[in-house]
Amino acid sequence: MLRKEYDHIILLAHGSPDPLWKEPFETLHQRVVELYGEANTSLAYMELTTPSLEDVVEKLSDNVTSVAVLPLFLAVGRHLRADVPAQIEALQSEKLNIVLLPPVGEDNAVKKAMESVIAGYLGKE
Repeated sequence: MLRKEYDHIILLAHGSPDPLWKEPFETLHQRVVELYGEANTSLAYMELTTPSLEDVVEKLSDNVTSVAVLPLFLAVGRHLRADVPAQIEALQSEKLNIVLLPPVGEDNAVKKAMESVIAGYLGKE
């Protein structure tokens, strides 16, 4: 049984000034919106483009009290150890609890998908 742990999930990508770089993240976000509704998810960027995490949090409905930030990163690095937690701490309030989830690259399903892609290129699939 699935349960709803958060009122809203913010998908967080690194960011780039190159509009082509953003396309896969925007496509993913659009698919998530189609499946789960616009009120349940947003897309933000860590740096170099908009909307920022701060922009997205500012636009959340007053009904949203529990938010998860899901990094669309492969691994934890400086941004996820220091920068994003500092951003989240600054955005927290008595009415808004924000949790930083592990990056998607740490999920076993993502690891298996990457293994499958690699196997395909090696002719092993």
